[in-house]
Amino acid sequence: MRSIQLSALLLALFAAPLWAGLVETHFPGKSETDVAAEFEAGLPKLLTEGLSAVAKPRMYALVNKAEVFVQLTAVEGEQTTWTTLVPTGWYAEQAEYAYDVYGKDYKFKLSELPPAGVAFWLRPQGRSAALIVSLACWLAAKGELMLADAELAALVPLDGREKERETLKKEIDDWLCAKLGWSAPGGLETIATHDLDHNEDGWLLLSKEAAAEHFKDLDKEAKKAFKELEKLQGADVKSKPGQRKNSPGMRLAILEKYIQRWERRYTGTAFLAKKGAKEDLEAMLEAVKADMAWIETEKYKAERFGIDGDWNAAARAYDQMQRADPLNPDVVIWTAEAWSKAAKITDGGRKADDPAAAKRAAGLYEQLLAIFPKAMGYHNHAGLNWLAAGDKGRAKEHHEEVIRRTDGIKDLSESDKKNREFAEGQLKLMK
Repeated sequence: MRSIQLSALLLALFAAPLWAGLVETHFPGKSETDVAAEFEAGLPKLLTEGLSAVAKPRMYALVNKAEVFVQLTAVEGEQTTWTTLVPTGWYAEQAEYAYDVYGKDYKFKLSELPPAGVAFWLRPQGRSAALIVSLACWLAAKGELMLADAELAALVPLDGREKERETLKKEIDDWLCAKLGWSAPGGLETIATHDLDHNEDGWLLLSKEAAAEHFKDLDKEAKKAFKELEKLQGADVKSKPGQRKNSPGMRLAILEKYIQRWERRYTGTAFLAKKGAKEDLEAMLEAVKADMAWIETEKYKAERFGIDGDWNAAARAYDQMQRADPLNPDVVIWTAEAWSKAAKITDGGRKADDPAAAKRAAGLYEQLLAIFPKAMGYHNHAGLNWLAAGDKGRAKEHHEEVIRRTDGIKDLSESDKKNREFAEGQLKLMK
């Protein structure tokens, strides 16, 4: 794709404005330059309207070479504020986290908004064709021709309405061909795409030659990506569930969907067409499913230990499950609770029969905070167990964080009130 993007940019810089159909149809009498300028001038209004929408503008942005997932929280003239999004819940059916704003803010001037970010939140679904055409003009002016291609391609869905949008498709084809220097007498090919990192399906409109180049680049990528996929699974499909040599690098429920989506991304490549490639993917998928089924079975055994009052045995059993699915917060919670009970904490955390078990629980609650940083109750659980483990300093840090996050808030929820009261009590206890 890089070579396509580079040639596209060069052609965009030198090509004469010979096309008129797409822009003229939606913006009679206006030049493409005017349309792009008007789109940028209208961004404050679009963003402000987005603030009052149920689904507020979200985007991925690179900050100091690290990608952040953020949501728009303020628009002030030329300045926009975007707040970090963190997991706050779980959609089991989709195997996806629910996100909410929490933590660090990022400021972007309108002129500094990443084009890919704007394209992400201003997706074609539910938008007028004119708005997407103006977005494409703006993206082209920014040198992002393949992003413009993807946005326009989504205007002609493959759902039986192609005939209805035949004229629009021809105008898009002509505009892209003129911009990119392509020749496509019979029209551009619609190529399905999938963004693995962000779980986004899409399309590109490509000439026959560009499509061949696209799949050639995708094939090169697939070879390296498959090795990374093997690592995510743990590079062990032969061992029995619960006995894999390595832990997975992704929550198993997400990994199951990811493997299926991986095939979707690389469909059409020579790599995936090779004998055995699909069998290898199927073996990975079956290993993940087997591990999830094993955890469900082992959970009943661990619960039985707890019912019998043997919390050390329960905790060790949960530990095995946690090794098999270390990024699953449900499993981490079960394990943390079992170790905390095995510690037999009394006197508000100042005593414990097994301080080492309390230390193990405290570390697990901190793992949960890494997944769900907005979940205040885990701070209190971590603090209680650190105190029982003999680390008063770390205990105080967690309880003080609860106080800091509830200070000055008049309408605290019942849950937040209880968390604050507990934290206050623990801090008094530690004086």
